[in-house]
Amino acid sequence: MVPGTVQQLTILLVLVLPGVFYQAVRERLRGPLATEQEPQNRLVRAIAAGALLDAVYAVVAGPWLVRLLAGGGDGPFAGVLRDPRGAGLAALLLIVVVPSALAWAEAVWRRRHARARYEPTPTAWDALFRGRGSCFVRVRLKSGLWVGGWLGSRSAVSAYPQSGDLYLQAQYRVGPDGSFLGKVPGTAGVYVRASDIEVLEVLLPPSAEAAARRTEGDGRSGEGH
Repeated sequence: MVPGTVQQLTILLVLVLPGVFYQAVRERLRGPLATEQEPQNRLVRAIAAGALLDAVYAVVAGPWLVRLLAGGGDGPFAGVLRDPRGAGLAALLLIVVVPSALAWAEAVWRRRHARARYEPTPTAWDALFRGRGSCFVRVRLKSGLWVGGWLGSRSAVSAYPQSGDLYLQAQYRVGPDGSFLGKVPGTAGVYVRASDIEVLEVLLPPSAEAAARRTEGDGRSGEGH
């Protein structure tokens, strides 16, 4: 049902907006959840959270809110017209500040009392590329074809909840056994969809690989002592 009057629209916003801000801050602090990606689920959760907050507001400050809205005059929003600044501050407090603070407090409480650390990275795809520096990437497609390239500053990787895909800024020729055969002349990059990938490998540049081997060797020497 579409609101037909200003009063109906205001009531709808008051019911939904506190839950929207609560849910947005909660998701920002905890990370995206798979159960909250469907639009209808998000709307239901926002309405439920907003209705709960409104009920608490009515119990704690009901008379004050009625006086603020009515203001002793004619019409349901006479108080708002009489004191728009006060009404705006109250709306900012009850619709934005309180729900956001509640979501933040919930996140802090969960972090302190959780038995295991919550990992906000939603998929292995995101974990593989998050914070990843420049490197070579080698991909074997479901068709059996090998594709390789350089993942650099001009490359792009999708993130959840978007479908996985990968753009490598420079393509390299790859042999049937997966070995790199050299950079493709005039390459402007290569695009690969995650749904077409069977195996994906991340390869460090030679200098970084040598440094990693030295670090690993030092660690083993320390264990020997």
